[in-house]
Amino acid sequence: MKRRTLLVAALATPLSLSACGRGRTAGPVGPPRPGGTLVLQSPGEITNGLNPLNTSDPTAMGLISGTVYSKLVDFKTGPGARELEVVPDLAESWEISPDGLTCTFHLRRDVRWQNIPPVNGRPFTADDVVATFEALKKATTVHQWMIEPVTSIVAPDDHTVVFTLSRPYSPLLDYLAYHFNMILPREGVEGRFDLATQAIGTGPFILDRHTPDVEWVFRRNPDYFVPGRPYLAEIRRPILTDTAAVTAALRSGRIDVGTTSDVNVAEQLESRGGFTVIEAPGAPISIYLNPAVEPFDDLRVRRAVVQAIDWVGMGENIRGHFNLTSMLRPDTSTAALTRDEVRKIRPLDPQGAKALLAQAGLPTGFATKLLVQRVDDEDVREAQWMQADLAEIGVRMEIEIVDPGAGIERRRNHDFAMAKALRGVHLPDQVWRDFEPDSIENYALVNDPVLNELLERSRTELDEQARADIYRQMQVRMETEICQAIYPIQKFDYAIASDRVRDLWPSPIYQGKRLADVWLSDA
Repeated sequence: MKRRTLLVAALATPLSLSACGRGRTAGPVGPPRPGGTLVLQSPGEITNGLNPLNTSDPTAMGLISGTVYSKLVDFKTGPGARELEVVPDLAESWEISPDGLTCTFHLRRDVRWQNIPPVNGRPFTADDVVATFEALKKATTVHQWMIEPVTSIVAPDDHTVVFTLSRPYSPLLDYLAYHFNMILPREGVEGRFDLATQAIGTGPFILDRHTPDVEWVFRRNPDYFVPGRPYLAEIRRPILTDTAAVTAALRSGRIDVGTTSDVNVAEQLESRGGFTVIEAPGAPISIYLNPAVEPFDDLRVRRAVVQAIDWVGMGENIRGHFNLTSMLRPDTSTAALTRDEVRKIRPLDPQGAKALLAQAGLPTGFATKLLVQRVDDEDVREAQWMQADLAEIGVRMEIEIVDPGAGIERRRNHDFAMAKALRGVHLPDQVWRDFEPDSIENYALVNDPVLNELLERSRTELDEQARADIYRQMQVRMETEICQAIYPIQKFDYAIASDRVRDLWPSPIYQGKRLADVWLSDA
């Protein structure tokens, strides 16, 4: 399978993320044209409603975050995006006090809620922001931890919001820009409409209708606060979960945009013409070793397993294009270790792995089982690659394949010896949050005092370079002294779009606001 090349920033084109993806577009077609319907695949149906206060469902986030609901701030997209840069959304400016304990947001004055009862197009005010975050602080699940240091949110006037913190908290702006933290109308927070089934926001699109397991439909918000946006009159999101169905729909023209993690499907459609194909960084492959299950209670055994697997070969042969990674994603963090740094702390060393097993009293190896969460065929093929490599050092590994729902439940219950999945985390602090003792996503039961102390230091360190140095220390420690969870490679995903789709800029997070810039040409 051929290796695909990263697009350098100077050659960034529509449908490509600078320095992170690779794409092709047709020639110039003139200025954007308003109108038309974009048919964009949705990869699944929602699992537990639309309420942003109590769902972490990525499908729900992809449907409503940035499309229906806006946020205080957002991450920049478009041809000038080079990294996760925080830019205004509902807040047009902000300032943080020198001690890091006060963050003041100045809100736009030209924003109205969508004209749907019971909100009825009234002006957006600071009171809605206060209501949203007060409700989030009272929530008991999902993502309230993102604003844990915030002790109060007050509105001195209709267009100003002040966050007071108990300590400096460097991730605050990143988390406020993250797709979870949508701003809700007070009417929804107070239960005057059902946030689980209805969405009324300030975003560029209005949720029009939903046919369960079939399709979501959104229409243009005529009162959106960005002049001239959105261009599209309508977005349809048919639910297509099977790669073959997505491919057939693209070929027949029934959908304009579909996604896949299969490089062969992407290349086949690209070669036939009429499509733009973009390759962009996706989720990390995640591996968990449960220290509560023998013999993984021994660090030497955990290190042996990791050192015995040819992660580079796995990435080249199974994914075709990949990033060799430690814990942080190179597309979202400058603190991610380089390929050479990863090779140094995680060498491919089968003989050394055998020696480690012998030191642990297992000279002939042992038998174990790998729980594999299957999203695509590559997940299983990677497991088989691991199985073959581990057999070389005497580790006899049985593969157990489960669906995503069962995989998440089993990992949260620590019901596995080894587990393999995809972990859809993006921000550096979000990665490390998984390994705090009280996190429900701490699948591998990590509880390392040194790692915990480094995490607290990173959160109060306001200097970006100093914080990046702490993150690098954390990655090295996780790989060498803990070795209970690793994200060995990052896969790439492929968006395939009809050539008539223009200015669909990618984002590593679920950022529907970018759809306001999309338009359709006749070409």
